[in-house]
Amino acid sequence: MQIKGLRIYVVVAAIIVTLAVLLTIQFIYQKYDVEQPLFKLYSQTKLVEKAPRLEQKGSVLVVMLDVKKTDNLRQAYRDLVNYTEQVMGNTKFTIEMKDNRTGELESAYYQSQFIIYEALTKGDFSRMAEVVQQNARKVGAESLVFIDNDNIYVEFIKGDNYLYEIISRKHEVQASVADRMGSDQR
Repeated sequence: MQIKGLRIYVVVAAIIVTLAVLLTIQFIYQKYDVEQPLFKLYSQTKLVEKAPRLEQKGSVLVVMLDVKKTDNLRQAYRDLVNYTEQVMGNTKFTIEMKDNRTGELESAYYQSQFIIYEALTKGDFSRMAEVVQQNARKVGAESLVFIDNDNIYVEFIKGDNYLYEIISRKHEVQASVADRMGSDQR
């Protein structure tokens, strides 16, 4: 079959081959120019278990990480953001961390959300830390809370299980958890 002298089968085959080549190039770029350099830098933190998974969501690259237990979530997360910025440059990205949470730890965190968001508006971080610790004790866990200018870092730890939550202190992005843009870090 021909349309204006062009064979449809040839045109369709050319489009499919071109698309396959472009997807292959994108895969190779992502694998060797982004994933491997990120994992090499991440392995310095001893927090990341395996190579990151990357997913493009609009103009933002989501870096999904399986993370191990850490004594200082704030420092570990800051290291991850800094390493990601080294590789990504000005590309917008978000880091999502997969922890080893249980229903009990999630319950303690959900009970703590009210005081955390109240502290964000009122600034009573000492009371927040006390209530978070009380909620952790109710389920037999330990909690650690770190704060900096950008985020509140909440850890719940019980045995081999751990829950990490990073709550942005920036009002325009408070709804997103563990959300960082490469250009906003400094």
